[in-house]
Amino acid sequence: MRELVLAEYERIIQRKSTKILFLISIIFQIINFILFQIRWQIDTAIFKEGVEVALNSLNYPVMQLIDFNVLLVFVMLPLYFSESLSSELDSGAYKMVLLRPIKRWKLLVAKWISLATSYGLTLICVYLTKVFIGFMFLPKSRFTTYFLINNKLGVVHSIIYNLKYYLILFFIYLSILSITSLLSVVLRKPVLSFLGSSIFSIVLVYLFEPIFEILFKATDVAYYILAGKYNMINIYVLFSATIICFVISLWIWNRRVDKFV
Repeated sequence: MRELVLAEYERIIQRKSTKILFLISIIFQIINFILFQIRWQIDTAIFKEGVEVALNSLNYPVMQLIDFNVLLVFVMLPLYFSESLSSELDSGAYKMVLLRPIKRWKLLVAKWISLATSYGLTLICVYLTKVFIGFMFLPKSRFTTYFLINNKLGVVHSIIYNLKYYLILFFIYLSILSITSLLSVVLRKPVLSFLGSSIFSIVLVYLFEPIFEILFKATDVAYYILAGKYNMINIYVLFSATIICFVISLWIWNRRVDKFV
């Protein structure tokens, strides 16, 4: 399995879509800073009920991410995942991989692991970019406040909080991978998989309020979870649906992948 994951990861890294995803993720944070902090001179983050939190070098990594979250959930990740999952099947290039004496389910699981790792690295790039911006251009602080957290946190506790925040986003975004994976093994065309994933996510957002809160406002959900003030039943339902999508896509893949190419 380790060799399969490394092989998939090597293919993913070589794709232009991967480089574009990393580049956009970094550039978006820079543009966001230029517009909000330099152009519009915004030095606070405004949350629900008019709560304001002053921006500083410690809390900036988890601030002003909602626009990027929407772009990531509804455009970038569906496009990135569908291209990685479907392009080789659609072109027939995956036929050479299927000739190897490897269990079919391992091939798809290796894709999932490599894709999850690569977009996890994307989140790390976003985090490090915002850390750099905060350290270089925002007020230095030894203690800071976060939304819904009453106590001020020091440097170490702030770093832990920030990393937990991104870890929550990582797990939420797994749902996008599961949806795209299911549609990719059904539709197999990258364009159709991308459009289907985006449309399906949008439909879920408008039909189910909990899904709207989690996907569209994932950045706010992370604050509530870390403060212990979120109804976790919504998260459990989302993760259950995510696992179901993974299982169904794996079942279809295992039975029909030889016919796909």
